[in-house]
Amino acid sequence: MKSRKISRGLRDLLPPELKVRRFMEEKAAALFASYAYEEVMTPTFEYLEVVEMGTGGNIREELFLFMDREGGILSLRPEMTTGIARLAATHLRDAVFPQRLYYLSNSFRYVQPHLAQYREFWQAGIELLGAEGVRADAEVITIAVKALQEMGLDNFKISLNQIAIFNSLLDDSGLNREEKDCIRSLVENKDLVELSRVLESLDIDDELKETIAILPVLHGGIEVLDRLPYVEKNRRALAAVQELREVYETLQLCGVIDHIVVDMGVLRGLDYYTGTVFEGYSPELGYGLLGGGRYDHLLGKFGFPCPATGFALGMDRLALLLKHPALQEAPRYLVGGKDFAAVIAQAEELRKQGFAVEIDVEGKSRQELERKLEGRENCITGGLIYV
Repeated sequence: MKSRKISRGLRDLLPPELKVRRFMEEKAAALFASYAYEEVMTPTFEYLEVVEMGTGGNIREELFLFMDREGGILSLRPEMTTGIARLAATHLRDAVFPQRLYYLSNSFRYVQPHLAQYREFWQAGIELLGAEGVRADAEVITIAVKALQEMGLDNFKISLNQIAIFNSLLDDSGLNREEKDCIRSLVENKDLVELSRVLESLDIDDELKETIAILPVLHGGIEVLDRLPYVEKNRRALAAVQELREVYETLQLCGVIDHIVVDMGVLRGLDYYTGTVFEGYSPELGYGLLGGGRYDHLLGKFGFPCPATGFALGMDRLALLLKHPALQEAPRYLVGGKDFAAVIAQAEELRKQGFAVEIDVEGKSRQELERKLEGRENCITGGLIYV
């Protein structure tokens, strides 16, 4: 029956799944608050011009669009950073910076649904507004590492890059926008064969070709930055390499370097990134768990120039790795009896002690409740109290 169906890419969450979600949200909120981040919330939909101003016009095919009754074109939010940039430009102009903000929210994209990719998805993330420099980048990356650890994950890596290196190399190529976008996509997807073919067809410096061609496979410790032959010829790229080295060294001081790798193929998909970028992965799942980076120009598009950096954690994907987290729940009791006033009193006393209590509202006998419990031992962990 159609009345029982939901739209593709959406799903219902039953109690066990929602317990995992709440577990992650509580862990994330506690961690973010411990670093002095404060929670904000933006509208579920924004004007299309706001969304495209932040993410770029190439995202339109992934948006859920509709019109309001005044004729305005609206979009369900495809991510949170643009909305928070608009929020900051609207409400925080007179605030003391840096501002540390976090969110727990859902977003929407019209994508092809499959495992770990839904059209409505949930994120937890932070935005550090008004702070430049490697220390700010390192703080955000450190929190990303600790967020995964707090969820109970240990087998993961954060892949780190500086997008200005790639952008500076392409600026030297003299290629048009379409050609640059093509190369960017091939590097991101690590399509070495097609990347080599495209580069061979282009009339650009041979050493620059060589450098771009090896970007997808440059992955490891900080030493991979010594394998960029063309960088010495480009002052901006050289400065970006030095900044990436400093971020790496600062992460060593933060005690999270064991989870950090340098990956020159990490470029991030959104147009607003300007500096250090990163993505989190686990070999147990073939999809990214988190992503973020520096986006110093985004707030300026809303008339409020302000440096910024942040990340978003994909709760749906992470939940696939945390199907049985150590959820600490209070013992749950079932209370019944002939004297309903006594039943209520007993239940209230147990709740004051911190227990979860289910009252028998059907007036069943002790024997009937005991039979009922036979199939619910995993739920009623505290047992039956009959008064």
